[in-house]
Amino acid sequence: MGTRMLKVIAAVVVVIVAIIGVVALLGSRLPVGHVASRSATIDAPVDVVFHTMTDFMSAPSWRSGLKSVVVSTDSATGRQRIIEDAKTGKTTMEVEQLVPPTRFVTRIVGEGLPYGGAWVHALEAQANSTKVTITEHGEVYNPIFRFISKYVMGHTGTMDAYLTDLGRKFGTQVTLIDAAPVPVK
Repeated sequence: MGTRMLKVIAAVVVVIVAIIGVVALLGSRLPVGHVASRSATIDAPVDVVFHTMTDFMSAPSWRSGLKSVVVSTDSATGRQRIIEDAKTGKTTMEVEQLVPPTRFVTRIVGEGLPYGGAWVHALEAQANSTKVTITEHGEVYNPIFRFISKYVMGHTGTMDAYLTDLGRKFGTQVTLIDAAPVPVK
């Protein structure tokens, strides 16, 4: 390998390190916590939509990218625990609150994760349809992931996919809209 090639490789490495440094610096200036909220109207009655959303074992039949789900009861808390295996990896959540047919809250659990937080699901009957609002009260601990979450993926991407899949389950092409955040409590 010639001297010229080594200089090019060194320059590329320096540029990559500089980009990572800038991303980490910008990410470190973002808040760890964020709140994002989206809504969609589903063409089905509220009790049917609620049952579909809380029948976690059946979710792989209608949620794209979800390979499998394991549901159990946590012996320490008595809460329902859901382990989702998706194309992006496994996520463990607990059902923190369940108020049929209008509301439930799931929270990510586990140690040493790069992210955490809760999803608040609020359902509102609208004649024979249901307005579903999901609010993510999220936390991203790693500054590089925080930058990516904010500027590359966006905080609403997972909620948008969930609501789109839910609409498809009921034969509805949903219109996703920003919504007022629903509080955790």
